Amino acid sequence: MWGPAIVWLLRLMVGAVFLFSGFTKGIDPWGSIYKFDEYLRSFGFYDYNGLLTFMAFSVSAVEFMLGAFMLLGIYRRFTPWAMLAMMTVMVPLTLYIAITNDVADCGCFGDAITLSNWGTFWKNVALTVALVYLVIFNRKVKNIYGFAVQWIVAVLSVAYLLMVAWLGYSFQPLIDFRPFPVGTIVSGNDDTADNSEYIFIYEKNGLAQEFTLDSLPDDTWAFVDRRPVESGGVDTMVAAAAHRPITVLDTDYGVADDVILGHGEQLLLLFPSLSDVVIPFTYRINEICDFCGKHGIDVVGLTSGGKDEIAEWNDLSMADYPMYVMDDSELKMLARGNPAAVLLRDGAVAWKRTMQSMSIDNIDDAASIDDVAMADVEPSHVLYFISLIYLSAMLLVLVVNRTHLVVKFSLRRVRKSRKKTVNLQPGNENQQE
Repeated sequence: MWGPAIVWLLRLMVGAVFLFSGFTKGIDPWGSIYKFDEYLRSFGFYDYNGLLTFMAFSVSAVEFMLGAFMLLGIYRRFTPWAMLAMMTVMVPLTLYIAITNDVADCGCFGDAITLSNWGTFWKNVALTVALVYLVIFNRKVKNIYGFAVQWIVAVLSVAYLLMVAWLGYSFQPLIDFRPFPVGTIVSGNDDTADNSEYIFIYEKNGLAQEFTLDSLPDDTWAFVDRRPVESGGVDTMVAAAAHRPITVLDTDYGVADDVILGHGEQLLLLFPSLSDVVIPFTYRINEICDFCGKHGIDVVGLTSGGKDEIAEWNDLSMADYPMYVMDDSELKMLARGNPAAVLLRDGAVAWKRTMQSMSIDNIDDAASIDDVAMADVEPSHVLYFISLIYLSAMLLVLVVNRTHLVVKFSLRRVRKSRKKTVNLQPGNENQQE
């Protein structure tokens, strides 16, 4: 009696975890690339950019597809075995990461949910136990889709996730889980409201903890983040949440207050890795900078590279905009892409784009920098449209696949009803006796 219920409960739990994990990785493929790079570097492997991109797309698509399979009861034998095979890799890997703490967090759910390394390990152990049960009993509970259309569900699921990932890679993530969403006021270290204080977040042995300025931990704790907290009630706390300070350096001196104007329009060009920027981008960047100069838009370059890299870039690209240094992790949180562009209006983030998504074909006819960046496209609307198509297609396949069963069941009910009516007629009762 309880067997089918337990199977369906585990299907829902395990399927939801895989589906959400694949979706959050796919929605932000750049974040997945950065996280996989951390994993490879922890084992001494460097400069595998092509492999990282392939991993970001393939891992997210496989996880999302398997999650959909499990939720819908598709490929009942293959799915739990495939998931269990992944767990045989992830359990020892996350155990190693939890012990060594070489990676700050696993990145299982992108930036949407951050788990400690030990929390990630025990989550994988729980999934493994559930999958062992499903390997044995999953086939004994029927699925939702028929066998003949299961491949269509697989194709639709992979196509949906890859489309979401491609848009996130080419433009920006369709959902921004990072600390600098559109509307955030970017400021220098001293540019927040009066009476403000900082809360510093440090991590040690997988445990994240908040500290004030006068209670900072010793050097065995790793810095994670900081946020401004203001006194004065709920209203000022909301105002503080809308501000996000950044650190900008010029020869080791903080210049964020001077660089971030806080008024008018300002274009920030982000270069997480100057050495990996494709050379043809230099022409596009210079064209955009010329357009900004004609329209009174201040341009600032930000990179995590050193002085020599900046000097080489300036010679190579003939850049006429100032370049400053920014922490690598903060740079990647601000926007995705290498290079990327962020437009500030009166200090607030108006939009973000990868440089490859910005068009200069009609730049001479553009009325504003928004036209160059195609800023009229709303990411949430795009995600809603794609998701609606995916769910509608899945529903259509289900209806087509299962309609004959509904018809067959209805006809069977009609036949039983007619037979019962005939048997109840007076003449038929005598015949039966």
